Amino acid sequence: MDPASIRNRAIPTNNWWGNIIAHDKSSTIQPIWANPYALQVVADVAPYGLAVSYPYRSRVSGGSSGNSGANRYYAHGIVHEFIFSAQEWTTKPTFQIVDWADIGVNVRMQTSDSAKLESTFTSGAAYVTARYTGVSPKLMSTSAITSINGKAPTSQSTWRGTKFSISYNNGQKWLVYALTSDATAEKEITWKVEGGSVLRSTAVFDGVLRAALAVTDVAEDALDKHKMCVADGASVSLDSDSAYSFLWQTHGDCTNGLLQYAMPHHIESIDPASARKVEGLTAFSTTRGALQAYTTLTQPPVWKLHETQPVPEDLYPTRKLSADVVRKQHILEHLRNDITTGEWAIPVGGSYYFNGKAAQKYASLCLMASDSAIVGSDMSLLQTCLSKLRKVMAPYVTNGWTNKLQYDRVYGGVVSSEGFKKNDLNADFGNTMYNDHHFHYGYWIYASAIINRLDPTWSELSKLNAMTNLLVQDVANYDRSEQSFPRFRSFDWFRGHSYSHGVTPLADGKDEESTSEDINFAFGMYMYGKATSNQAMQSVGKLMTRLNAHAIKTYFLIESQSQVHPTNFRPNKVTGIFFDNKVDYATWFSAEKYCIHGIQMLPVSPVTEFVRTKQFVQEEWEQVLSKEKIVAQQDTSNSWLSILMTNYAMVDKATALAVLQKAKMDDGLTRAWALYMAASLPN
Repeated sequence: MDPASIRNRAIPTNNWWGNIIAHDKSSTIQPIWANPYALQVVADVAPYGLAVSYPYRSRVSGGSSGNSGANRYYAHGIVHEFIFSAQEWTTKPTFQIVDWADIGVNVRMQTSDSAKLESTFTSGAAYVTARYTGVSPKLMSTSAITSINGKAPTSQSTWRGTKFSISYNNGQKWLVYALTSDATAEKEITWKVEGGSVLRSTAVFDGVLRAALAVTDVAEDALDKHKMCVADGASVSLDSDSAYSFLWQTHGDCTNGLLQYAMPHHIESIDPASARKVEGLTAFSTTRGALQAYTTLTQPPVWKLHETQPVPEDLYPTRKLSADVVRKQHILEHLRNDITTGEWAIPVGGSYYFNGKAAQKYASLCLMASDSAIVGSDMSLLQTCLSKLRKVMAPYVTNGWTNKLQYDRVYGGVVSSEGFKKNDLNADFGNTMYNDHHFHYGYWIYASAIINRLDPTWSELSKLNAMTNLLVQDVANYDRSEQSFPRFRSFDWFRGHSYSHGVTPLADGKDEESTSEDINFAFGMYMYGKATSNQAMQSVGKLMTRLNAHAIKTYFLIESQSQVHPTNFRPNKVTGIFFDNKVDYATWFSAEKYCIHGIQMLPVSPVTEFVRTKQFVQEEWEQVLSKEKIVAQQDTSNSWLSILMTNYAMVDKATALAVLQKAKMDDGLTRAWALYMAASLPN
């Protein structure tokens, strides 16, 4: 990274473009997926440059999941279909990230300050843009050129102009536009063909080249019309608890609007007064379905989006239990047993993930003990519960862990010290390397919301909240003035969900696995903001919960009518590990189907039913889960059954409740809470 660009800013760790930060100088820089294009900075071996591809064309599927003939995965090859390079780059250019925004990153390749290529990568970009200074552009491909502006190339011919339609023998047609450096006017350039697949400028060119694949018959007219409006990134404006905006930064002539591709969930949310659909101009992303082109209608360009997805308003279940249900399901007896029997344990040397699960589990019991539908007017059980909860939360309040949380000054974040102590990138699921922070810390934030609600006079509450506020800032810093943490480390406002993978590179890009733990963070943040009367945090958390629920239902949970994923993958019903370049029906920890599906169900909370619709749960159960041995034989010794059956209560509450009376509980679930949540679901 360019030191001047950091300027005491915390560095993003989980962004979609993170591969270009994390590379080892001795190794290849892994690609990133802006969609519809994949981009790869080639700075390690010649030919050097910026490689572009449309990976949808190179999709492959494989493996068998055992679900109605479905494939286990699909992925995409990396083919350098179009490369921005320079004639003068005979030695390795220096590559640096020079700036970034909420949506977008600015990069530079150079051999000197006066000989460089600069580009901005934005999500949904319709063009890939390269600004050249002091070098002679060279456009390369792994395919042979068959025509330029309709004419077959020869070794003697040259082409001069401002627009070039280049057809290749792979069937693709790329459009290249030449503009002035400020993109306010066209600028002529002269090309000569070399070796059948290379276009070389005959002179140094100071200006902008923009390339786009003509993906449909109507693409060329739209691309021509918008060619001079160049996106430099966008900032995310959080307008209310149900609305947000992308404020696009641009240069050039944007009289005709900014052309960008929208994802499926955007199409359902975008305000038609801010942007309109370009009919017939669609492209495909790698793992998130068809993209639709939009052009902005305002100056400066803005996308306004509205999220009206219903979400819970409270920590308690949406529906109160009747006295008859409480009695028949023995819920008070189970609650008393879960609270009073044995010692609660959150080991000081344990994982922040598993300890967090325990903290939310215990706090949820106290929530039940405050519910008059369960305990009537007797609050003695609540006081017992809170006393035990204060005790196990003490190391959290004082940071009294064996592996203390510490502030990392390199990236700017709160991490476990375990990875440093052991020199182990993977310690505690890679927490020290910023893996899974929204999973780990979401549990603690949720527990803190409950404690603030139930125990407002606790003498240690201010210390607890000071720690919890740090964890919220680490994962979802929404305050632009707070420079100690990156803005929204995990949550991607363009994609609508978080990325779980931290700073190390991945060949298939960043990933997300447990969507239910993703939304547990957002909902926990919302409830914590509400419990502490922090209106800003409450509003942002609620908006995140709404958007996240929308994205999860769109991309991760596959109802029968969904067309996001390939036909031969849809019978799996859930995605598994969801990368930018690959969807793998798997988990990081087990190949068992009940784990692949169960990790999308935990923890169980009031927000669960707002994400997992009854229609989806029924389809998933009938098509996949009911056939699994753990379900068919009601293996009550396997704790995953408790998660599956709490989920199944959405469809068949009576059967689920009967099994939950005897099933072994997951380590983040108590019998009382499982019955409480299952019984609260509609009949």
